[in-house]
Amino acid sequence: MHSVAGSAGRIMSGIGGEMEQKYSLILADPPWQYNNAASNGAANNHYTTTDFYSLTRLPIEQIAAKNSVLAMWYTGNFTLEATKLAEAWGFTVKTMKLFTWVKLNKLAMDRIDKAIQEGKLLDAYDFINLLNTETRMNGGNYTRSNTEDVLIAIRGNGLPRQNASVKQVVYSCLGEHSQKPREVHHRLEQLYGDDIPRIELFARESMDGWHLYGNESPVNNIEFINGVNFITHD
Repeated sequence: MHSVAGSAGRIMSGIGGEMEQKYSLILADPPWQYNNAASNGAANNHYTTTDFYSLTRLPIEQIAAKNSVLAMWYTGNFTLEATKLAEAWGFTVKTMKLFTWVKLNKLAMDRIDKAIQEGKLLDAYDFINLLNTETRMNGGNYTRSNTEDVLIAIRGNGLPRQNASVKQVVYSCLGEHSQKPREVHHRLEQLYGDDIPRIELFARESMDGWHLYGNESPVNNIEFINGVNFITHD
């Protein structure tokens, strides 16, 4: 058996069994597989991607509480797939933009601090212009992409909102390839509470109070067997 932080209680299961207490909050960062060979190749250089059908086969509904919330990362290329994946996992999408991450360059904070120290920011307009300059410049057929979104989907009645002041837009510098800002975890905890069972799927680093799953995760609290059953670990 194992426990989630706070008063979340215990979660346990055997292969294909029923969990005594399931996850109320699930954060997922699916390793989307691009159709574009160049984009997919770039992604595969940093992490293993998974085809859409295999993602839909994961038995997420088995680990989700009757009333639960799914927060899922996606890019503009995968808007439709993200919606369909949430539905395949037993959830109903409520909004495509729970959070929007505005990606800043890795050294943005250092350069902004330097501009302040050197007196180059004379007014708010200078700051806004510098902030726009420091946003990431990715590819794009129309404008250059520099954001990534998190949709919200619910199972049953979802979860009651605990804090009505949580904002949508997250400004954060880029980390390692596909690494997401920890601020999103914190805002989800503000939104739904930090005493509920919660798990991050396809995680790459540990977070206090969260269970983890992923082939790059430092620990796996659950394991999927043949894509359709699961076991849990201490």
